[in-house]
Amino acid sequence: MSSQTSLSVATSERPGFRAGLRSFFDGYRYLFRTPDVWPLAIVPIIVALILSSIFGVLSVKGALWLVTKYLSRKDPSTYWAVAFVVLKIVAGLLGLVIAMFLAFTLGKPLSGPILERIVRRVSTDLGAPEWPAPTVLEDIFRSLQSTLVALVFTLPILIPLVVIGVIFPVAAVVTTPLQFVITALAAAWDFCDYPLSIRGAPVAERIEFVRRNMRAVVGFGLGLGLLLLLPCTLVLVLPAGVIGAAHLVVMLEKWEASAKLQAK
Repeated sequence: MSSQTSLSVATSERPGFRAGLRSFFDGYRYLFRTPDVWPLAIVPIIVALILSSIFGVLSVKGALWLVTKYLSRKDPSTYWAVAFVVLKIVAGLLGLVIAMFLAFTLGKPLSGPILERIVRRVSTDLGAPEWPAPTVLEDIFRSLQSTLVALVFTLPILIPLVVIGVIFPVAAVVTTPLQFVITALAAAWDFCDYPLSIRGAPVAERIEFVRRNMRAVVGFGLGLGLLLLLPCTLVLVLPAGVIGAAHLVVMLEKWEASAKLQAK
């Protein structure tokens, strides 16, 4: 059963933060209300589960090993015992953040052909034109290209934050949430770029589209970050995320097209 949805673009103001936040949750609503999408959605869910489990175990164990090896002390004081437990908790959380980042970095291109079919289905339901279907290799390449752009913009920020957290463990109270926010925003770009990339637009045009609509993308990223805090929603992020991104991109494209007509 198809879920037909209409998007209103009557507002004279460019859709912003709230529209982006709402679009992310629209992805979950669409997914739950459209059972015939579930056979496609199960594939990226399985991929996310496998990658998250593998990277989660490796990252958390590695983080705890580093803390135990380099920060353990023979000081029997209660103060150090409590501080050491806190450091291990922070290291474990940091390991989970890194695991999620790696899982979604690899999970999206691995699930690329399926996610592309989901985006096309959603975009058609929202009234967007049909775009020529790329080959499997083209689709995987576009996903990798999008991921590379995210890494170029985020790694120069994430690496210093990780180094600061290692050198000054107390600073992890600040650096860990920042790393989480940066990761969520990078994933927001990755998701929003997907419905743009299937249109065949060069990466420079896709970056410019996101720049023009940065407030909406930030809102989308906040929704993503909030959902990632709930483990039960983690496995649904890939299919629901691209569905929400398709909602957002189609809405923004319709608004820009409407604004151009009004300007003439």
